Amino acid sequence: AEGRLLREVPFHQDSHLFPPGVLLPQYETERILTRSLEDLGVRLQRGVRVAEIVSRDSEGVTVRLDDSGETRTKRYDWLVGTDGAHSTIRHQLGLDFPGVSINRRWVLADLQFSNAGPEDHIRMFVGRDGMAGLFPYGGGRWRLVADGGSVASDTPRRDPDRSEVEEILESRTKLTWQIESTPWLAEFRVNERQVERYRHGRILLAGDAAHVHSPAGGQGMNTSIQDAVNLAWKLALVRNGKASEDLIDTYDGERHEVAAAVLRGSGRLLQVAMNRTRPVSMAKRWILPTLLGVGRIQREAVRRLSEIDVHYHGGPLGIEPGDRWIGRRGPDVQIGDPKISVYERLRDPGFKIFELGRSRVPDVDDRGGLLAGPGLDLGWESHVAPSGGISDEAQAFASALDVSSGTMVVVRPDGYLGPVTADPERIRIWFQSLRGRSAG
Repeated sequence: AEGRLLREVPFHQDSHLFPPGVLLPQYETERILTRSLEDLGVRLQRGVRVAEIVSRDSEGVTVRLDDSGETRTKRYDWLVGTDGAHSTIRHQLGLDFPGVSINRRWVLADLQFSNAGPEDHIRMFVGRDGMAGLFPYGGGRWRLVADGGSVASDTPRRDPDRSEVEEILESRTKLTWQIESTPWLAEFRVNERQVERYRHGRILLAGDAAHVHSPAGGQGMNTSIQDAVNLAWKLALVRNGKASEDLIDTYDGERHEVAAAVLRGSGRLLQVAMNRTRPVSMAKRWILPTLLGVGRIQREAVRRLSEIDVHYHGGPLGIEPGDRWIGRRGPDVQIGDPKISVYERLRDPGFKIFELGRSRVPDVDDRGGLLAGPGLDLGWESHVAPSGGISDEAQAFASALDVSSGTMVVVRPDGYLGPVTADPERIRIWFQSLRGRSAG
C-alpha cells in the first residue's frame, strides 16, 4: 500500500508431489492439456460446435453440428455441455441461469516488462484508487488485474489502452517497471450464477456452462476440471454397463455444492476488494495483513484457494457411519518400496484398494472382485508384514489415517476415498450401492 510492504504470505507446499500453486497463461494451459489428450489418443475437433439440440429421449441426444460452416446431424448416447458461460446447450435446454451481474469494470492486461522484479511472488496492492494485482508468468511477463470502478449496467464495454494501464501501475503500485509490450488488453465484468441442476436426462452441464463466478481466488479452472473428473469415471462406468444411470445423479449431488461454495467465497473476496469505504480500507491495510501473518490462517487460505480442502464426505457416495475418511482426499504421504507419494500409486485408472495388514478377505486371485463385483477395473495393493501386521513402508500412511492392522482403504478413480474399514461387508455394500442395478 502506497509503496509499503504490508505482508508476505507464502504458499506452503502441502504435498510431496504437487507444488502449492502454478501461474500459467491460458494458452500454455491449453497447450499442455491438448498434448496430454493427444498422448491418450484423443483427437480434438476444433471449429466444431453444437448449433442445435434436435431431439432427446431416454436413450440419447441428437444434435446439429456446425463444422466450420458445414452442418451435419449426429446422435450421441450422452451430451456434456462444457461450452462456457454463454453455453448454447444450456440455452437450448431453456434453463435459467440464476444469479447476479456485478456492475463494475475490471481491467486485465498481459504485460511484458523490461525491468521487472523477482517473479517468486504475487503482488497485491491496496489504495484509495482501488485494488490491483500483478501475477508473474515468467520471462518478464505479468498479468495485471485492476478494479476499474463502478459502471452502469448499460455502459458499453471498453478495453483499456496502454496509457490507462500505465496510469494504474503508477498510481496504485508505485513500481518503476517499464512496459515493453502489451500482448493482451481486455475489460471484464463479473457474473455470479449457477444452474439449479447439472443433469437433464442424457444431457449434463459442467464448468462455466453450469456456474460462473468472480476470478477472485483463481479457482475457476480447478473447479471446472474437478467437475469433469468427477463426471468422467461415473459416465464411463454407466456407458460400459458396469453401473446404473443412478450413479450419474451423484455428479450433481457431489459437485453442485462445491461450486456453490466457490461462488460464495469468491463473491466475498470480490466484495472486500471493491469496497473503498474508510473502515474497510483501513481493515485491508492494517487488520488483514496481521491475520495473514498467522500460520494457521495462511495454511487454511492455501488449502481453500487451491481446493485441496474439497471433499464429498456426507454426500451421496460419502455416507458411512463411523467412517471419517469416506469422500475425502487421502493424506499425501510416502508409501511402498521404494517409497513414493500415495498419489503416484493412483496414476492408473480405476478403483484401488490398499490392504494395510492382513485383512479378512480370502487370499484369492481376484480379491477386489470379491468386494466390488465383476467387471470393475480395480487394483489391489497389499502392505502386509510377515507377522500379518502393517508393513514398515505403509506405516506412515496408516498413521496418517489413524487406522489399525487389517484395514482396507478404497480409493475412487478420481482419487477420493471410498470406505476405510476392516469390514469387507461394508465395502461390498458400498460398491453395490454405487453400481446399482448395473448390467455388469
